[in-house]
Amino acid sequence: MVMSLARMRSLLPLVLSVLLSGCAANSAEVVKTRYFSLTADPVDYQNLESLPVTPEGEAFSFSFFDFDRSWQKYVRTVNVRPVQGSERPRIVIDEQGHAYQIEPGPDFVKIEGRPVMADTPLNWYAHGPTITLEPRNNTLIVPLLPGHRYSTVQAEIEKTGGRILGIFGTTFKGFQPKTKEATPLSYLYFNPNHLPQNRGKKLPVYRSSQISGQSAPNILLSGIITYQDGRTEYLDFSHLQGIGNNSDDKLESIKQKISKELEQLEQRQDVVLLTIDTHGVMRKPEDIPAVVVRGGGKRGGPFLFHETQSVARGLRIFDDQNRQYLGSMITPSLLMRDCLAVAKKKYGKNAVIQFLDGDAPAAAYFEGANISTALGIPDPQVLDHYRLRGARGLELIVEY
Repeated sequence: MVMSLARMRSLLPLVLSVLLSGCAANSAEVVKTRYFSLTADPVDYQNLESLPVTPEGEAFSFSFFDFDRSWQKYVRTVNVRPVQGSERPRIVIDEQGHAYQIEPGPDFVKIEGRPVMADTPLNWYAHGPTITLEPRNNTLIVPLLPGHRYSTVQAEIEKTGGRILGIFGTTFKGFQPKTKEATPLSYLYFNPNHLPQNRGKKLPVYRSSQISGQSAPNILLSGIITYQDGRTEYLDFSHLQGIGNNSDDKLESIKQKISKELEQLEQRQDVVLLTIDTHGVMRKPEDIPAVVVRGGGKRGGPFLFHETQSVARGLRIFDDQNRQYLGSMITPSLLMRDCLAVAKKKYGKNAVIQFLDGDAPAAAYFEGANISTALGIPDPQVLDHYRLRGARGLELIVEY
């Protein structure tokens, strides 16, 4: 069987040059490619409210269903210890610093006489540095296209002249009420005809079915916009005030205002991509609990549970003076307010953030390269999390 040229390209290693700088506790390690750079920065907990995750008690093993690289289901067993101060939910940590929430968690089934979780428990990156992705020129962050999975979106992106380099995090996801299948809670407009190299072509325009992007009560108020010249900025509607006699009417009026502005933006010839896929830009710690009470009700979704939990995060970071996208970050277990502090420490006082996901599995996957090893990350699921390929709400790294 002859392998296509496009497929051969996708298998080429991404890491063309590696620069590892410094070994001291306050220095960073960097991986550079022609498409992006990755930086691993140690976390200084002395200036944060979060505490490092600390195991306690005796080690034990537990088993759950997972998937291998061929996407075949198998039983995985890990050795873990309880996390200090974790009672309900019950959190444990394995030998590589990966945390798992096992109570409450999936039901157990009996396999050859031993208890096995029927699904993979909620799990996240607990120990290690922050990892920041900074795309270079002609490398865009493109959400998973409507109606696609990772296995099908690669060929679709190639039709637009792009090539998927991997995944860096996921945006908010919900579940179909009947099937419980994951579905992204987001709105996407992507017009590859507006890319300079596609001028004169008639390529498909990708658009989510609902222009407001609001498919759940916990209203989404922010996202990104990418222009023809490659600039990416934040979109933010968290300043909007609703009109009406009750919280539902107020939320609906906000959605209508968002829809009208999105329609206007989509008419512009210099707009390549826009999304609405998270709750709002966080400029100060007070912005974090504010999303919970918007519209007169507690509609913050995952924020309600995780606002006070120290878990791994996925972030986008921007300069608030010019709205410019600076990079995306994966953090170890941190409180939300500390994520903002970490972003400002790296990029300065004007840095603001969006949270990429609400449930904590901040991770990435790169085609043809295991970058975890190059950055010295002990947990391979952080930067080689192949299981993400079956997920929804992906943030694709695309080279044009």
